Amino acid sequence: MDSQKLAEAPDADASIISPWLAARRQHFDELVGGVTDYAIFMMSPEGIILDWNSGAEELKGYTAKEIVGQHFSRFYSEEDKTARFPDHELIVASAEGRFATEGWRYRKDGTRFWANVTITAIRSDAGVEGFLKITRDLTKRQQATEALRQSEERFRLLIESVADYAIFMLDPEGNVMSWNTGAHRIKGYEPEEIIGQHFSRFYPEEARLEGVPAILLERALTEGRAEDEGWRVRKDGTRFWGNVIITAVHDAAGIHRGFVKITRDLTDRRNREQIELASKRKDTFLATLAHELRNPLAPILPGVDVLLKAPHQTGRVVQVASMLRRQVDQMSRLIDDLLDLSRVTTGKIALQRDRIQLVDVVQRSVETAQPAIDAKHHRLALNLPGVPVILDADLHRLSQAVSNLLTNAAKYTPAGGEIELTVELAEGDRLLIHIKDTGIGIPAESLETIFDLFDQGTRGSSDGLGIGLTLVQTIARMHGGSIGAFSDGEGRGTEMILDLPVVASVGDAPEDELAPPVSTPSSRALRVLVADDAPNTADILCMFFELEGMHTRVAYDGLQAVESATAFRPDLVCLDLGMPQLDGFEAARRIRESQPGVVIIALSGWGSESDHARTKEAGFDFHLVKPVKPEDLRQILASRFPQKG
Repeated sequence: MDSQKLAEAPDADASIISPWLAARRQHFDELVGGVTDYAIFMMSPEGIILDWNSGAEELKGYTAKEIVGQHFSRFYSEEDKTARFPDHELIVASAEGRFATEGWRYRKDGTRFWANVTITAIRSDAGVEGFLKITRDLTKRQQATEALRQSEERFRLLIESVADYAIFMLDPEGNVMSWNTGAHRIKGYEPEEIIGQHFSRFYPEEARLEGVPAILLERALTEGRAEDEGWRVRKDGTRFWGNVIITAVHDAAGIHRGFVKITRDLTDRRNREQIELASKRKDTFLATLAHELRNPLAPILPGVDVLLKAPHQTGRVVQVASMLRRQVDQMSRLIDDLLDLSRVTTGKIALQRDRIQLVDVVQRSVETAQPAIDAKHHRLALNLPGVPVILDADLHRLSQAVSNLLTNAAKYTPAGGEIELTVELAEGDRLLIHIKDTGIGIPAESLETIFDLFDQGTRGSSDGLGIGLTLVQTIARMHGGSIGAFSDGEGRGTEMILDLPVVASVGDAPEDELAPPVSTPSSRALRVLVADDAPNTADILCMFFELEGMHTRVAYDGLQAVESATAFRPDLVCLDLGMPQLDGFEAARRIRESQPGVVIIALSGWGSESDHARTKEAGFDFHLVKPVKPEDLRQILASRFPQKG
């Protein structure tokens, strides 16, 4: 039954309808007359039915002529009427503004249905003028509690006195025509501020650029209704997660008159869902971590056993030693990933910005990723600008981000694939780094979550902890940039685009800031003091330096280190920071007092930017994170003692 038929329906006794309510019935008829999913009708303060919509006739079986003027208790069982439930509902609605319930109701033919019922008091300055009753048949969902809850959330109709939903009319072009209490509460606009404005202002800029508002109106017009969930924008600029239903409204002649739009704030629900999703990802991450830590450990113990049983079989010793080194390197990378994970989740990643050249970033990144690229026989193509490009960036972190992208491309591309790194100078002093592969691609549903922590998409991973892309996104944002993932689908490759700001100048690369080499006598071997309260670590490090042709001395606490330094007069000192007697900081201070020119290296399991800054302030020349890599030690020796290289 549409609004014209409502107007033709027999009226109840005019004496029971207040002039205030009678004056507003026409607007009510226009809004709900064509709604068929709900039974919606108005009642007098005593519960007498005043009008009847199409949904009410379809749901309850009565025509307007049969039911208008009757008491609404006709829909209740005899038991409910004896218990005076209908009267109770009106009393509660009058006192509290609304009454909501679910229960059995009866149709004209005697059959019953499970109804969701809302009775809302209609008030004027004089008091309660009547009631609005909304009923929906939820029989099929009675036993599905969650589905029932969602149905209530999605389809409960709100009008001016209902504050839980934003419900308002749009004209055919999408301009706001009316505004209710719920709309004011959820979106923050006063009626005079928003009526006449286009409803697209409730959408974020990215949704407007994609044409989402127009798409939803077109769908509602062609299909009768459109539903959507996503971020919406309040007057103050804050966002909320909204569930939206848009229904096209036509008059008796079939002419399109506009739309009814219903919005509910579901931010709390979405936050709960996000927490649950994060928990599932964390569980997956922990399981992956346990697996990845066991893998490099598995061959180590058998390898040690082989060394102990066959120490003189040089070929076998070299083979086992190479294997042990690979496994230790893998564990070291896993530990680095864990440290980066901790920094991401606690927000403790800090940048050491400097003016750097793009070519240095690319060179470092390619060097890091080259083993993974070569292992699968990929072809890597580089397309760089013809002029030097200067960035205000952290060379280490930015190189880490690009190398992560290159390594991912190598990992997820079948053997013999192609990887292309292209750098583009864009408008607005922006730099775009494209990394494109011919790999397995990314499904469309995974593109939006691929950068989330603990999310490895649907591609899985043969190694690693799957936090690389999260780290890349964090580094990009800290540099004032962004990262985007693009793929035409599974089996069609992937393109990652890193967008960064460029310093508005082009010139020479920054000068090398390494400290000048310390001169040492060339007529003798270097003296190295190693101090660590873990004897195995100290002894094996001494063995390394001895194999490099140096004289060594070992100490197992800080006090021994100071005493040994006084007697031994070392050129290089390696100090663990957490030793007993004296910690590494105090030992370094005392050694530096007596030997100002000695080179001191801090050895630590901690490697954050703040840890490096602390050792630098304490007078250490270098900071190496355990397990110490031989190539790092050799690099320090080459830079500080070149004549001994």
